[in-house]
Amino acid sequence: MRFTPRLSLGAIVSLASLSALGCSRNPNVEIVGSYFPGWMLSLSASVVLTLISHTLLRRQGLDRTIGHPAIIYPCTVIFFTCLLWLCFF
Repeated sequence: MRFTPRLSLGAIVSLASLSALGCSRNPNVEIVGSYFPGWMLSLSASVVLTLISHTLLRRQGLDRTIGHPAIIYPCTVIFFTCLLWLCFF
């Protein structure tokens, strides 16, 4: 005899409503009357954070030891963008 689990209609509705919880907030931010997507704000802030980290690395003399700048700094921008997006949106 084989056991086959069956979901009731209430369980299906509960699972569907739980899966839609992430869709409740619109990631647009109003700035001076116009709406901007959240990723655009995260990207702008991450470019500023990357410039700050570049300045700190240059002052410490570590900018030549971390690797090729054409690879490191775009990856740093992507890292900060994803981090800010996860923290705030």
